[in-house]
Amino acid sequence: MIRNNWIVALALLVSSASFAQKTQSELNPKDPKAKEILDALSNKASTFKSFKADFEYTLENKAENIKETQKGNVTMMGKDKYILNVAGQEVVSNGVTVWTFIDDVKELQIANMPEESEEDGNMMNPANAFHMYKTGFNYMYEGKAMVDGKSVDVVKMFPINPDKKRFHTIIVNVETANKELVSMIVKSKDGNMYTYRLKNFQSNINITPAAFEFDESRADEIIDLRD
Repeated sequence: MIRNNWIVALALLVSSASFAQKTQSELNPKDPKAKEILDALSNKASTFKSFKADFEYTLENKAENIKETQKGNVTMMGKDKYILNVAGQEVVSNGVTVWTFIDDVKELQIANMPEESEEDGNMMNPANAFHMYKTGFNYMYEGKAMVDGKSVDVVKMFPINPDKKRFHTIIVNVETANKELVSMIVKSKDGNMYTYRLKNFQSNINITPAAFEFDESRADEIIDLRD
């Protein structure tokens, strides 16, 4: 299910390299240079009343010889209203309720909006890509790189309480010129690596709250998971 994957993360077994990265993060748990970049990303995103973007999502596991790529799009308004389309699923949130519609079987699952305190910090919410560093993470600046033809600043993030997370590292690539998110890589403890690339990003689009109410009549089967 996409609910378990969107901006949730994962990857490689602990190596000597990852141990060295963790040690550096512990020595300088909140690198000022990294914080400056993340603050700029968050502050700019906070000015967006709404946005929409296409994205590319890749799951890779080298040990299992797996590499799968899917494309989708996301539309967002405020902090908790979103429409996410990927892998034949449409996920809609009005900030209170989350509808997950599987198009090929016309099945609809209805759930309460997860609490931010739940495992992995409600990474299902697309807005968290811009602000998640503020709670529960250490971070360090890795330097500059070229990603998808853009000059980016690379920041690595590590959960403060790794035993409670399914992932061990998040890599955020922020475009140097305009302080916008280019891509994010989430490495999990099970050997999976998830890469998310944003494309065709448009901010402050014209959209109303009504767009984030799912029409339940589209479904042939409804599974209500709410308490």
